[in-house]
Formats: sequence, C-alpha cells, structure tokens
Amino acid sequence: MNLLRLASLGALFAAVVSPMTPSRALACSVCGCGDPLLTSSDPAAITGTLRLQLDTEYLRVDAGNEADPTKTDQLTQWSYRLNAVYRPIDKLSLTATLPVVSKTIKTVGGGTSTPMSDVTGLGDVEVAARYALWRAVDLGVGRVQELAVTAGTSLPTGANDLRADGERIDEHGQPGTGAWGPFAGVAYRFEQGSWVGFGSVSGRVHSTNGFHYTYGSAALWSVHGQYFPVKRVAIDLGVDGRHAAADELAGAPVENTGGTVIAAAPGVYFNATGSAWLFVRGQIPFYKSFRGVQDQLPSVITGIQYQVR
Repeated sequence: MNLLRLASLGALFAAVVSPMTPSRALACSVCGCGDPLLTSSDPAAITGTLRLQLDTEYLRVDAGNEADPTKTDQLTQWSYRLNAVYRPIDKLSLTATLPVVSKTIKTVGGGTSTPMSDVTGLGDVEVAARYALWRAVDLGVGRVQELAVTAGTSLPTGANDLRADGERIDEHGQPGTGAWGPFAGVAYRFEQGSWVGFGSVSGRVHSTNGFHYTYGSAALWSVHGQYFPVKRVAIDLGVDGRHAAADELAGAPVENTGGTVIAAAPGVYFNATGSAWLFVRGQIPFYKSFRGVQDQLPSVITGIQYQVR
C-alpha cells in the first residue's frame, strides 16, 4: 500500500458562476466532459475486485466580466481526489470519489489583478454504479462485449456559503455546489486481444441549491479506444463531449453559461508494478460553442491507480 500515494499533477474542466445577481457572472457550465464513470473503464479497473486511485487536478477557466467588458474573471482550481472502484461481481462496478478542492478567483484587466476569493475545503462527494445488462464472451477469439447501464449522483457535501469580508463568494468559488447532481446513462464495451473500445452517453441534472441557483442540465458522451502494445502499457485515444443548458438563478437564465464542447482525449497508462498503474490523460477541445463569453483550455490529469485485490 506504500505505492498508493499522490504522484500526480493535472487538469480537468470546471466552472465559475455568480450566485448573487445577474449583473456579474463568472461561469462555464460546460465542464467535466465525457463519461462520468470513465475511471471504471481504466485498465487497472478492468480486472480485480477493489481498485483505489489518487489524482490531482489543476484547472484555469476564463470568462468575460459582465460588469466591465474590458476585464476577465479567472478561476484557478486545484483538486485532490481519492476514488475507489469496487466490483463485487463481474457485472457490477460501484464507485465513490472524495474530493478536496482549492479555488481562487481573480479579476484581471487594464494592468490590474484583483483577488476576489481564495478557499479550500471538502468538495461534493460522488457515488455511482455501472451494471452490465448483457455480456457476451467468445473464448475462441478472446472477445468480450458488454452493454451496461450507469447511474449515480454528486452529494451536497461541500460548503456552499463561504464568505469573504462578510459577503458570500462567487457560486463556483465555493468548494461545493450545495445541490444534488444525479446522472444516468448507457455504456458499451468491446475487448479483443490487445484492443479495448468503449462508448457511453449520459444525462445529468441538478437540484436547486439554497441560494436559488440551478446548474444547467447536461448531456455527456465518450468514445474511446485503448491499445496495449505491450502488457504494461496502454495507449488511449478518444473523444469526450458535453452539451449543457444555461444555468438558472431564481428561474432566470444566467449569462455566459451553457453550450457545447467536444475534446480529443488522449491518454497513456503504465503498469509500474503488478498492482500499480500510473496514468496521464488529456482533453484538447477542438469544437466549442458557448453561450456568451466563455473559454475552455486544453487540460491534463495524472495520477496513480492501485489494484488492492
């Protein structure tokens, strides 16, 4: 278990949205592209009963400042996540993710940079399951096919009312959303020899938090292919996407939220020992169609997976 330690630095997508008034919103509700249970399809999760993962995430998201179009709002976030995948039977995978997040927001422009908030705390825990409704195995050619349903939710475990100088900080400057985020979908997996392919489509909705803010409903999809040139190395190439509706504040659409992003998603996995996999994954947007002024930059996530048994 001494191999189970954080040795990673990476980036994913996230969002920043104002909770206070429609006049100022730092927002990108198009975030977290792709399959919510992508970790359940990683090489170290394919076999075994229990797998643990530690990873670190770094992100930077920019959005136009609505109060002053000459300025830009920037979010910088570090996340530290512990993820567990448990397979009590071949057809069922149960996952849980415990995140700690550190978020900093600043407004830049005109040669100035003004800090707005800087907080660290427990984020929203996520639990999920994937169950194979149909599984076909052809031992003659070494082929496995699987069609599964997925379901899960994020929990409102992170603080959502942290304040700076007596005022509540920006909605996505908070460690948690203050809302439930259930999702459900279907996934297909194909494995033969040194090749693995999988695809999924999911939908996620959100409840309204205590400050009347509702994150936009989203459709998420992933298509990936993995190749094992040697036993200890897996090369992953895929496409992840997300289309999100606009966020809402008190029932009214929030500017600069919602839209579509599609990203190339390469990755490499290395079996450092019999039980541990090191990995690096990226998402490189090649299609972006946002509502209002938003942007999403290429990102990368790295970490370590440990097969306990």
